[in-house]
Amino acid sequence: MANSTVVTNLAAGKVFPNDYLGTVKHIPVVFTTDGTYSAEAMVFSEVLPPDTYLVGIHLTTTAIADGELDVGYTGDADAIIDGAVLTSAGNVNYQADPVDVGSKKIIGTLTGTMSSDKIEGYILVVNNA
Repeated sequence: MANSTVVTNLAAGKVFPNDYLGTVKHIPVVFTTDGTYSAEAMVFSEVLPPDTYLVGIHLTTTAIADGELDVGYTGDADAIIDGAVLTSAGNVNYQADPVDVGSKKIIGTLTGTMSSDKIEGYILVVNNA
């Protein structure tokens, strides 16, 4: 049986269980509008504790005219997702390497125009607190 890289590194003493078994926090995202909303920043979280890492995003969107979404954090607005196209209803996902979001807010930037549209889903972060 083959081991994952994390299990192999753990067995070799290169990492410790808390390096990957932190406390998972679920941040719900619900953003709707009944009017017209265009080219705005959205705040998805307050300032997160130090040593917090974003490990996943799942957002479902309606079709947003000329819509693109960036997701990042204070200081780098498109560090996590850069230019997800929202012109068709669907999902926006991030499931890659953990991103250090400690002592930062998770933010989104929308281009395009929302009119009775929605963006909703969740963001998963992990920390050892």
